[in-house]
Amino acid sequence: MKKLLIMVILISCCNIYIKTISTYCPQNNKENEMKKNKTCCACANKKKNQTTDTAINKVYSDIAQGNISSFGGKSCGCKTKISQDIGYSREEIDALADANLGLGCGYPINLGDIQKGSTILDLGSGAGLDCFLAARKVGSTGKVIGVDASEAMVKKAQENKLKYGYSNVEFLLGDIENLPIQDNSIDIIISNCVLSLAKNKENAFKEAYRVLKTNGKMYVSDIVLIAPLSTEQQQDKSLIGTCALSAILKKDYLEKLSNTGFEIIISGEDTTVNITKYNNNNLPVVSLKYIAIKPN
Repeated sequence: MKKLLIMVILISCCNIYIKTISTYCPQNNKENEMKKNKTCCACANKKKNQTTDTAINKVYSDIAQGNISSFGGKSCGCKTKISQDIGYSREEIDALADANLGLGCGYPINLGDIQKGSTILDLGSGAGLDCFLAARKVGSTGKVIGVDASEAMVKKAQENKLKYGYSNVEFLLGDIENLPIQDNSIDIIISNCVLSLAKNKENAFKEAYRVLKTNGKMYVSDIVLIAPLSTEQQQDKSLIGTCALSAILKKDYLEKLSNTGFEIIISGEDTTVNITKYNNNNLPVVSLKYIAIKPN
């Protein structure tokens, strides 16, 4: 028996966390058997002493570039299962397979109506999945703008745009705390497991408020804490770059959102996210789904 120390990247929700495990494999194990047993996991190194912002950007850039990815590519079962579990249909996933990275914690475009001709902004647009689905709803007279802080992710989304033929979608490199978007120009904002990653959530909420038109809405799925992280969890280097480490208590999150001026409608909570997205890592998290309205 040969002992191998494997750094396994588990991709779930916006959570990409690294767990060190020891596994024993027969010496005569073939490479294809090894790959089969690593279903939807990947090996990677993680540098120490990275700032949180840098770590987050690097993780998502690595995902976009395929440096951190699931074995099996577009047919990988974990990405499909994760997305189906949080509300996406199999038809949507199969039709946009290269845009589905399995990083969401909900299905925000299904939280409310999206009218034809609307202008939609996706905060943290990733490889473009939610943008493309929103583009179907707004039609040729509407527009969808995706903003992401990872240059590699924006590049991947632009490649997917060309592949899938969506002329009414635009992808921009930008920070959700300093959006490259005009005031009062957006009808609806969507965001899937991204706002919790913002270092300064008040700034992110203020920017969303700024760019929305009066009576504009945000449809959001996001990770919040229902109890403080333990000291051990707070110091866990493997959680750097994840929603869990960046998330705040639900009551604080909603208070900051309300103080920005939004009217909030809670649509639901997914209390199973710790199992389905975090591999039952005993993290005190839920996926919060809400609509936030910019009033008159």
